[in-house]
Amino acid sequence: MKKSLAIIILMLLAGVRTALAYDIVVVKSGNEMPMDQVVQAFTDKLVHLLPARGVKSIEPHRFREIDLRENPIKSLVEQQIRDYRPDLILTLGRNALLAVRDINEIPILYLLVVAPEAIIENRGNITGINLEIPVKLQFDELTRLLPQVRRIGIIYNTEHSAMEIQQARRERPDLQFVASKAQSTKEVPSLLEELRGRVDLIWLLPDIIVTNPQILESYFLFSFKNKVPVLAFSQKYLKNGAAIVVTFDLADMGGQAATMAARILLGTPVSGVPPADISRVKTIVNSTVARKLQLDIPEETPQ
Repeated sequence: MKKSLAIIILMLLAGVRTALAYDIVVVKSGNEMPMDQVVQAFTDKLVHLLPARGVKSIEPHRFREIDLRENPIKSLVEQQIRDYRPDLILTLGRNALLAVRDINEIPILYLLVVAPEAIIENRGNITGINLEIPVKLQFDELTRLLPQVRRIGIIYNTEHSAMEIQQARRERPDLQFVASKAQSTKEVPSLLEELRGRVDLIWLLPDIIVTNPQILESYFLFSFKNKVPVLAFSQKYLKNGAAIVVTFDLADMGGQAATMAARILLGTPVSGVPPADISRVKTIVNSTVARKLQLDIPEETPQ
């Protein structure tokens, strides 16, 4: 009798532990530093939000990683995940989301994906954080650093970036947005020349047409020749010659994703946790470029 009671108690305890511990698969498109930062922030925050309890509280959640550089075959990735039977899939990067989007029985949370709506379509088990810097946050930072800037030059593709420009004009009616449409990358250099003398700053958008690596140099040549700074959205453009970058706070993004994941893991349907915009940005000034362009930017701004 005592032995039977002990077995029942152990089974109950095991059930409690299972309810409070979760298996999460992290699928990465690569092993770049930004992905590692986001994953670390995500795991730290999730453990804080869903703390360990019970018999095996030393390891409340299990995180397994799949790196697509090592396992690039979509069908094998799907099978591996289904074998794991996780409670949630966290994807980092476009290729990672593409690799798992056909798994519809497990909640999927995406990060670091440009234009995710083109991938997820109407799948009800997928949500995440949009890889777009809210326009208001970008231009609040710009005004703080360069209050004299009033004319913003933009080259954009109507299919990818028209809404961002509409939003910018709505959010900041005090600024003049001089926008030129580009239907292909080869039009960008000539459109830049048309902006000569008409703008105080170039706003580089996350538009796959106008930020093609083949024509990026055109922006920064224009910038140095005309002493017009470039405002970019990613830290990688600092080395090319961007003067200011307003980008994602990766640690905050990971924590924000963990909050969404915790809601899902605790029972909220994925449909009740819709895709979210980022909540915080990080601003970086390229002081070398700023000096060359003779920009007066507050010294306390980090590089």
